Amino acid sequence: MANTFEELLELLLKNKVKFIVVGGLAVAMNGIVRTTDDLDILVDDSLENITLLLQTLKAFGEGHAAELSLHDFNDEEGAVRIIEAFPLDIFVRMQGLKYHDMLSMISEYIMPYGLAVPFLHAKGLIQLKTGSMGEKDQFDVISLKELLSKGPFNREVQHVKKNREAT
Repeated sequence: MANTFEELLELLLKNKVKFIVVGGLAVAMNGIVRTTDDLDILVDDSLENITLLLQTLKAFGEGHAAELSLHDFNDEEGAVRIIEAFPLDIFVRMQGLKYHDMLSMISEYIMPYGLAVPFLHAKGLIQLKTGSMGEKDQFDVISLKELLSKGPFNREVQHVKKNREAT
């Protein structure tokens, strides 16, 4: 039974679900020390991908996602929330942007066993979080802008992404 962010991300990757990590975990993957209680992902809303997502989620944790259907993933703002060992928020549209719109804004976090987790890089997160009234979001924007102003870490993240694209 999978119970951690890492285990769910591994399942999603192994089942070839198209997704991008957004939210607090993406902020942490960018190098900002930050805790989060939930996992936020943006998914490709194609019929094939949502089917893969549903199959994967049914096998995760207690399988609470078994009640979901394709019709729960409408092309609109807002998340589908699943509560397992942690809350999982699944988006198909954020701030008017969909999965394909954000592909140019991703980097990859390489897990210890080699799987590459796609996450929204700092500029993409700033774009999503700017204007949010949430206290954590406002802190994230300030921290991410500071990170970008320093430069070197961001260049390393981009370098990893470019190397992965070349292979």
